[in-house]
Amino acid sequence: MMRQRSNVFSAACTIVLLSCLHPAGAFLQSRCTRSRCANHHLQSWKERRPISNTSNCAPSKPSLDPSASALHAVNFVSPLLESGYPPAVLEAEQCRDLGISNPKPLLLYLPGFDGTLVAPFLQFPELGTIFEVRGMEVPMDDRSTFQQLRDTVVEHLASEGPDRPVFLMGESFGGLLTVEVALELQSSTSTGRGSKATNLCGIVLVNPATCYLRSSLADLGPKVAALPDWRYPIGVASLLPLFVDDFGLSQLLLILSSKALPSVIDTPAREAYMGRTAFSLPNKLKFMPKDTLCWRLEEWLTTGNTRINGREDKMKRVLSSLPVLVLAGEEDRTLPAVDEAQRLQGILSDCSVHYVDGAGHAGTCGSRVDIAALMRNRFSLLRREKDAATGGAVSSYPDGFMIAEGDNGRMSMKEEAASGKGEYFGMTARYDGSVGLGLSPLKYWSHDLFRRWVSALPGAR
Repeated sequence: MMRQRSNVFSAACTIVLLSCLHPAGAFLQSRCTRSRCANHHLQSWKERRPISNTSNCAPSKPSLDPSASALHAVNFVSPLLESGYPPAVLEAEQCRDLGISNPKPLLLYLPGFDGTLVAPFLQFPELGTIFEVRGMEVPMDDRSTFQQLRDTVVEHLASEGPDRPVFLMGESFGGLLTVEVALELQSSTSTGRGSKATNLCGIVLVNPATCYLRSSLADLGPKVAALPDWRYPIGVASLLPLFVDDFGLSQLLLILSSKALPSVIDTPAREAYMGRTAFSLPNKLKFMPKDTLCWRLEEWLTTGNTRINGREDKMKRVLSSLPVLVLAGEEDRTLPAVDEAQRLQGILSDCSVHYVDGAGHAGTCGSRVDIAALMRNRFSLLRREKDAATGGAVSSYPDGFMIAEGDNGRMSMKEEAASGKGEYFGMTARYDGSVGLGLSPLKYWSHDLFRRWVSALPGAR
């Protein structure tokens, strides 16, 4: 009974995580670090400096105190290392000990306007079989402008050198920022500007907010930001229906009852990772202040759309050789995602679109999709040659480096998950065949399922 109650509590935390409350006002803000094996430790990348306040979100918006809030405080993190996911930590330890950079391609995730890595967290372990997964986090007190965010990402990628394959994945606002970053990187490459070229090999846009000015959020968001303080939490709650879909809760109940799991959560280590992430939320969730909502609606979304709109000819010209994958939630009520995917496909010459069945805005990179499989299918660089003798992928990694979790090469969602109906779409039976009782939370931090990342060996200098 105690174990069942623990599982219920764990699943309840997961419900909080996956029910997409964070885009509507309660957002995760965590202590962040940047993962780079080449430096033999997990570095922190943070810059904080005053910037001017120029937001005009709404006539009655609260004034910002530059001395307290006007900061540039962006962090680049390794979510799998932070969570102690064993395969990622084992590979990072090898890089540290060998004194090499991570030989896998880099996937950099750019988040929605909540600034967190919550939305796609289920996808990270499977993506980690292909990439070193990294993400950008932006804390609530950050007051970076759209252009500053672009420059920060470009600067971060410049440190990777010209040979390492880099992929960008941007969700919602992050999709808008990804387009801007890609334009900057590809323009720099074509004109020879910059001391180092970034080897950008493809981008993934998930419900990109390049259509924000035509959205329900553009209509309702500024009105909520302009509410009196006492009404603001109620206004935030009123935005929730924009972000959810019809299947999120029922799929969470499947997890809660241990009847099924998302198709990409198919090992004990991945289930423990999911549970640890859920348990971490009570200490990490923070409510988005009104000034932050106002700033991000105006300085990020409105300014970003103003910059992108009218530049379709440049997008077509500069991004002509860049493969693009657009994921659109069929039930997105926040943005006209399906229409925007079709519009972008008409602009970008090498663009494919995947519509995520039944997914709302915040659920498009949740349990109803297998993003790693879609990326393997879309980007030929990610398809590894098979060894005829073993059936596994041929290794092209440096001597002494061994991947800790094999790339299965899957290029579509598992058949069981793809054939599921309603809440069962994207879900599969538990990997251990059990029903009614999942992995005990007592095992989430067990020796086999959790491995703490140590950036330097004891006694090392």
